[in-house]
Amino acid sequence: MLLTSYMAEQDVHLDVPADTKDGVLHAAGDALARGDISGADVHALLAQRERVASTGVGEGVAIPHASDAGVTDARVVLLRTAADIDFDAVDGEPVRLVFGVLAPGAAAGLHLRLLARIARIVRTPAVRNGLLEAPNAQAAYSVLRDAEGRTARRR
Repeated sequence: MLLTSYMAEQDVHLDVPADTKDGVLHAAGDALARGDISGADVHALLAQRERVASTGVGEGVAIPHASDAGVTDARVVLLRTAADIDFDAVDGEPVRLVFGVLAPGAAAGLHLRLLARIARIVRTPAVRNGLLEAPNAQAAYSVLRDAEGRTARRR
């Protein structure tokens, strides 16, 4: 499974002006919204999930995620914030890279595989640095695509 099968270059949003965790969740909700669900509804789902436990996985990365029965397809977005965000991450460090995931309610296995795939890709410092330094969405998307090629070859 390729992460880039569930996102496109237009799903990469750089220098998002949010300065709080909730602001990032709003931005992620808007980016994940499609005809089957509104940005406000996605935000509510992501915020509800964050109340259970932070999705700040460490090393400057968060993966807010949710599922909903009304969603017709899985989708992933990448947001790079303009400033460090306190996300209550497991390592206590601020976050700048946020991968939003929204999946159909009946696709729990796919949902978990997407989370695992993101975690595997971003655990490499070179990938995180490449995403932080990318001058535009095309370059950031290329970093992800190249990282997927490397992780697929190692399997």
